[in-house]
Amino acid sequence: MTVTEIELIRPFPTPMDIKLIVSDVDGTLLNSAHELPTTSPTYKVLRRIRETYPSLPIIISTGKQYRSTAELREALDLCPFPCCHCNGNVIYSPSGSIISESGLEIPVVLEALEQMRKIGASAFVYDYSTVYQLYKGPGDVGQWAAMLRGYGEIVIEIPEDEVEAFVQKIENEEVKAIKLGLCQDAATIEVPKAHLQAHFPATAFAMTQALPNCIELIPAAHNKGTALMTLVKHLNSQGANISLENVIAFGDGENDVSMFRVAGMSVAMGNAMKSARKEAIWTTDSNDWGGVGTFLEKVFWPKEN
Repeated sequence: MTVTEIELIRPFPTPMDIKLIVSDVDGTLLNSAHELPTTSPTYKVLRRIRETYPSLPIIISTGKQYRSTAELREALDLCPFPCCHCNGNVIYSPSGSIISESGLEIPVVLEALEQMRKIGASAFVYDYSTVYQLYKGPGDVGQWAAMLRGYGEIVIEIPEDEVEAFVQKIENEEVKAIKLGLCQDAATIEVPKAHLQAHFPATAFAMTQALPNCIELIPAAHNKGTALMTLVKHLNSQGANISLENVIAFGDGENDVSMFRVAGMSVAMGNAMKSARKEAIWTTDSNDWGGVGTFLEKVFWPKEN
């Protein structure tokens, strides 16, 4: 469907339509090298919006942990605003305090890790600031941990003889497992996914993907969409007047679909997964071409295009 055909259904947004911008990070704001160059249209336009519309909230919503986005928030001057992390399971205030949080139930975590061990999957536990790898699947020579580090995560590979003690820390609530990750080649990742789906009731957790070779297990009742609703309610309680219809969301992954369904306006990146493209109202350029910036420039400064 072309832009013209879409506009017959939904007019292209104007500055007056937008009361909040929310965006995924990797594959959306950042390029394929996990960077946001100052030459990128995304950097230039978001900085221009911050200067021209200083009260317009720009929120990042990511599967990543809070600490791994500090540099990005600083670069785009987003520190005055809240942010959503761990796929919406932790929402932080501008000061870094926690507004809202959720995590997997401990019995679910323990059983899921045991099942991952049994089927030989590379398993990861995410707490507030660190990713811990507990098990390595066949052919895992450290590439999955290296991949996650490439996304800015701090990854600690737990030695095999220390895994049992670490699991005990989860059971004793010394480590809070906000979400779990399972990494495997994209061509075969559906096999462990199907095993976990068959073993657990649908209420135990939800499975989502930001990457084709990594499945994340998150609380069934919480995701980027629920986080967006919580965040808007929080901002409104502080004097804002934001309707979800006036929220525009950008993303590229399956984990952005819940956010697209909540926001009144949604934009999939040119590099987006099929599920995200199918759900979005509009599509923009890829992350490597600064697609967030090129779209927003057409919204806020159309006469310059």
